[in-house]
Amino acid sequence: DTTLPRYSDIYLGAFTFDSKGGKIQVKTDTNVRGQRFLFFDSSAESWPSVLATYQTLTCLELRNVSLMVTQDQEAGSLSEGLAVPLGKYKADLELSHTPKPAQWFTILSNCDDGINLGFTVSFLNPGGWWFQHFTVDEQGLLGMFLGWSLMYTVGGAMLAWAQWQLYRSQSLHPVCILLAWGVGLQYLSLLLQSMHGVQYATDGIGLVALQGLGEVADAGSNAIIMVLMLLLAKGWTTTSKGATDALQLPRYWVVSVGAFAMGFLSLFVIERIGRAMDQRYCYDSDLGVFGLVLRSSVYFYFVICLSKSKADEDLAHRRQFLGWFGVFGAMWFMSLPVTFFLAQFLEPWDQMKLVIGMGITVHTLALVGLGALTWPATAANEYVQITAQDMLSGTPYDEI
Repeated sequence: DTTLPRYSDIYLGAFTFDSKGGKIQVKTDTNVRGQRFLFFDSSAESWPSVLATYQTLTCLELRNVSLMVTQDQEAGSLSEGLAVPLGKYKADLELSHTPKPAQWFTILSNCDDGINLGFTVSFLNPGGWWFQHFTVDEQGLLGMFLGWSLMYTVGGAMLAWAQWQLYRSQSLHPVCILLAWGVGLQYLSLLLQSMHGVQYATDGIGLVALQGLGEVADAGSNAIIMVLMLLLAKGWTTTSKGATDALQLPRYWVVSVGAFAMGFLSLFVIERIGRAMDQRYCYDSDLGVFGLVLRSSVYFYFVICLSKSKADEDLAHRRQFLGWFGVFGAMWFMSLPVTFFLAQFLEPWDQMKLVIGMGITVHTLALVGLGALTWPATAANEYVQITAQDMLSGTPYDEI
């Protein structure tokens, strides 16, 4: 809970209700008088007004801004928020239909005394198990995570078979190992997010620790693939020199790229640990947006590396491949920042689903593409050399 700076006010968070309405279920147990749940919506005279004038509002003025609710269904009496009586108390508040989804904000307040009560508040949307505990912002994500988890189970098994074939032929190049880590972490992320989602759909609480680990695993997968993309752009296994011992990547470059990847991952770990209550996902925070800026910046370095590798390459078919690889890299690096930017023009409850969905989709396509390039005994080996000879001779670690 976030305690506000004046009075006995505790901010309990936000929830977006479907346009079909919804329900708020409240259970309390207290021996302190005067406590009240105050509700606000996103209309200009409600929550935005509270944020703008909170420092000058008295406690009673704050209460007056609160939405009116029916405290007693039988009498039909209205009150400013929901007053909490002494002892044990239970209330169900029904929300009426609205033209579009409505975001509600809740504060627990007491103008007469402090806050001291045991309580549970459940915000419920219509639609049954798949939807009721989820705010409109999150609805549909559980199905997406479960669907992707199933596809990654099949794809992961195929990749494991391919890796085993390469290992048997002594061709398990570090490119393949990096790709396997990228796929494995993304698969782990989807499984953990699915487990959290299933539990959240059941009890409205979920498995928050697993959700956090899932988000970190997703960032780790992106960091690994970012390193792999830079290595390939630098010419490792993709150019004539990169397929022999003629290509030697400097020690400082390898160390710098590795350190950057660790820093990129740490950025999202710090963001997840310090995430505020109203930040729905990583890109709602300044650190998350900074991560998108870093990703965009790395893309420009990717273009520089790729351009140099293409200029130094003599074989026409490899030059053509590097050109298409640049297009492929542009999609992977820039799709997420561009999607995030465009999402700002949508309704708030559509933004997160679009960004997360696009992020996973494009990242998965990149993993599939890289998997096809490293698949054993295919024509792709003409462009990405992962043979045993390459593994034993030219790698970016020769100077370390």
